[in-house]
Amino acid sequence: MSDAVTHIEGAPLPTSTLRADLRARIGWICHALRVAAVVWITWVAAWSLVVWSNKAKTLEAYGQWFTADFSGVSDARYAAAVVVVMLSVASGVPVVICIWGLVRTYLAGRVFTIDAALWLHRIGVAGVVAIVVGILARAVAASIIAGQLVPIPPRGSFVLPQDLLHLIFVGFVLALAHIFRAAAEMAEDHAQIV
Repeated sequence: MSDAVTHIEGAPLPTSTLRADLRARIGWICHALRVAAVVWITWVAAWSLVVWSNKAKTLEAYGQWFTADFSGVSDARYAAAVVVVMLSVASGVPVVICIWGLVRTYLAGRVFTIDAALWLHRIGVAGVVAIVVGILARAVAASIIAGQLVPIPPRGSFVLPQDLLHLIFVGFVLALAHIFRAAAEMAEDHAQIV
C-alpha cells in the first residue's frame, strides 16, 4: 500500500489528508442532501395524512373534480383510498435510501467511481418507480372513491405537470450516472495500463 494512494473496491482514494480536504469541501453539501431527502419524505407523508384526515373536504374536492356527489362513500372505501395514497408516499422511501447511499460513498472519498455511479443510477430508477407509482395511485384512489374503474378523470388528468418535471430531473440523474460510470470505467482501464 502506497503512502500517497490507498485502494478500496479497485478505485484509488486520496490519503487521509486529501480525503479530509474533500470532506471539508463537499461535506456540507452531502449532509444538506441527506437532510433535504428526509425532510422531503417526511413532509410528503405529513401533508398526505393531513389532507386525507379530512374525509369530508377530500370527498368534496373529488366531487368537484368528477362533478359528482361522493359524500356517501363508506369509511372502508375511503380507508382503502388512504392506504393507496400512503403506499404511493412509501414508494419515495427508496429514493431517500439511495441518496443516503450515494452520500455515504462520496463522504468515503469515492466520488468518481463505479460504485458512486451505481448509486446515482439507483436514485434515478427509484425516482422513475416513485413517479409511476404516484400516477397509478391517483388513478386507483379515484377509482376506489368513485366505486368504478376510472382510467381517465372527467376533468383534468392523473398525470400532472410536475410529473414531467420530476421525470426530466430523474432522466438527468440517469444520464449523469451513465456518464460517470463510463468515465470511471475508462479511468480504471487507464490505471491498469499505467
